[in-house]
Amino acid sequence: MRRTLKAAILGATGLVGIEYVRMLTEHPYIKPAYLAGKGSVGKPYGEVVRWQTVGQVPKEIRDMEVKPTDPKLMDDVDIIFSPLPQGAAGPVEEQFAKLGFPVISNSPDHRFDPDVPLLIPEVNPHTASLIDEQRKKRDWKGFIVTTPLCTAQGAAIPLSVIFSNFKMTGAYVTTIQSLSGAGYPGIPSLDVVDNILPLGDGYDKKTIREVTRILSEVKRNVDEPKLQDVSLDATTHRIATVHGHYEVAYVTFKEDTDVNKIKEAMTNFRGEPQDLKLPTAPEKPILITEEDNRPQVYFDRWSGDPPGMSIVVGRLKQVNQKGIRFVSLIHNTIRGAAGGGILTAELLTEKGYLEK
Repeated sequence: MRRTLKAAILGATGLVGIEYVRMLTEHPYIKPAYLAGKGSVGKPYGEVVRWQTVGQVPKEIRDMEVKPTDPKLMDDVDIIFSPLPQGAAGPVEEQFAKLGFPVISNSPDHRFDPDVPLLIPEVNPHTASLIDEQRKKRDWKGFIVTTPLCTAQGAAIPLSVIFSNFKMTGAYVTTIQSLSGAGYPGIPSLDVVDNILPLGDGYDKKTIREVTRILSEVKRNVDEPKLQDVSLDATTHRIATVHGHYEVAYVTFKEDTDVNKIKEAMTNFRGEPQDLKLPTAPEKPILITEEDNRPQVYFDRWSGDPPGMSIVVGRLKQVNQKGIRFVSLIHNTIRGAAGGGILTAELLTEKGYLEK
């Protein structure tokens, strides 16, 4: 039987933090043991948390005291989950890694460090080996592994299947993102109600930069075109839905490409988490819907088992002989954040990186 791993959750009262708490409470071997928060230290978790997810605060968690983000108080903690905000996360995560803690980060602060994996367990699991380089280079006993931006994952997971198996020359993505992607309390209501809010060139570029790094690490079954010859672009927007990022992609190819072949490749897509039967791995990372009016955010964001862990792809269409269109939907705080972080921890456990 696998030993229990005790987890600390930084920012445990935030939107991603509460998903970590909810999912880990039901996990077979990773359990929430330390809840860190700012502004609520010393108070019971159930008293201070705004539980904006399914169900109620778990009974066994309700009376746990919220504690400081202090590694000196975490002697018996095995792993750190860090959904801290940009800017604040970087130095805190480095402090933990220096002291020997494995850190799974949902923050952008270390996503482009060349020795830090930007990891989607089904897509580029081999990049976990960067941990060895990171430890040696930085003289750390612990390490940092990052998960990509939720928006980037919604595009990169289906695009990785296409890029791996077909001669893709370009992908042009438009995202329609939920409010929870901005955290709590998020965006002022008068900016987004009765409106579609463009997130701007900076967010567009950030999304494509992450997708590009992920695709550069995909193992391919075709030799061309090279990634540097593939044109990638995105326009990103926020709308007044609570959870679920909806993305529309137009993909072009060097040669005639049948949309049905792409559908087949996505349907059959699986990775190491499925082969290893990891607890948080959905049986199908990508679920294909044939209905012309699906996916829909309200009905499909919780798809998969565990709920919210599958990407839903639909509206697959042959635009022309060298072009297709698809729509993808990702639950941004589950697959795109907490669930992806937990699945990463499970994979690293199997690879021996979380041994005591």
